[in-house]
Amino acid sequence: MRITFLLTVFCLSTLIACKSTTDKVKKDFMPLARGEADEIILVIDSAHWATDLGDQMRDMYRQYMRGLPQDEPKFSLNKVNPRKLNDVFKHAKNMIFVMTLDKKGLESTTIREYFTDNSLKMIQQDSSLFYTVRRDEFAKGQIVLYLFGQNEEQLLEKIKDNRSRLIELFESAVRQRTREKVLAKSKDQLEKAIAEDHAYTMEIPFGYDLAKNLKDFVWLRKLEKESELNIIIHERPYNDRGVFNKVDELRDEITSTYLRDSEKPQLHIARQQVVPIFTERVTFNDRFAVEARGLWKVSDNSAGGPYVSYTVVDEASQTLYYVEGYVYNPAGKKKQLIREVEAIISTFKIDSNTQENPS
Repeated sequence: MRITFLLTVFCLSTLIACKSTTDKVKKDFMPLARGEADEIILVIDSAHWATDLGDQMRDMYRQYMRGLPQDEPKFSLNKVNPRKLNDVFKHAKNMIFVMTLDKKGLESTTIREYFTDNSLKMIQQDSSLFYTVRRDEFAKGQIVLYLFGQNEEQLLEKIKDNRSRLIELFESAVRQRTREKVLAKSKDQLEKAIAEDHAYTMEIPFGYDLAKNLKDFVWLRKLEKESELNIIIHERPYNDRGVFNKVDELRDEITSTYLRDSEKPQLHIARQQVVPIFTERVTFNDRFAVEARGLWKVSDNSAGGPYVSYTVVDEASQTLYYVEGYVYNPAGKKKQLIREVEAIISTFKIDSNTQENPS
């Protein structure tokens, strides 16, 4: 399949001519994209793979997810020889093609066959062009990123300058796929009960149970044979403007108060203080928030794992919300579990219309 495009270096969107009726029919019969949500098939000339360009691709797409106890890369990056690219690889959920016009070997020539002559001419004439994105290129639900340039040095510079957006392209896709999978079947009655008792809503998947429902604290749990997933929501009056600079202290206060063992009250969920937390100011459902990632533990060090949280304020009601997901999986990896609780947390929405101003 060949591509035709018109784009600039500053724009992710691709201006593609309207698809014909034949193209629409062809899409209807496309296979579904397969494989893991975070697997990326990288189609690149071996000569590029052995240079700084290859190093840059590995650094971008094999970087570790922050806040996990073991090193787990955000993506599973698999390099494929262009001449061995078959339908199994082409039906992956994520693909990247890398090509520069100065490479004339068989592998680069094979990659260029995915571009029209007009596209190659545009690349040759305009050095600002360096990438385009196509969706449902070879399979439904697929994202394909094409990276290209007149030469390797030029392309490498463009990739470095746009590193964050090129990573976010696939991160956002993974989040969306995880959300669709996790929330495919939800507990409507539990969602309704929480919405009736609190001034917020959240989608709750099948398998989660309500462990605690207080006026200012909700605890949801999913207990499985080898793992445990938890979500907590705490609300309080927003009377400390500096709270966003000390979310670690806020968490310590919340967990020591609400997450204590009923049979052994001296035990509670705490934070592993020897490990730094990673904080970032983000937009969370159209509101300013601080995202935090770190490691939790039981106060007697008998168990632990990673967590991710968002601290956000509803200005209308002057209410502070702390929403966290934390997981326990001592014998296995944690990345997919954290992504599951992240997907659920992402549906948290404050309903200011039903919130009374705290006295």
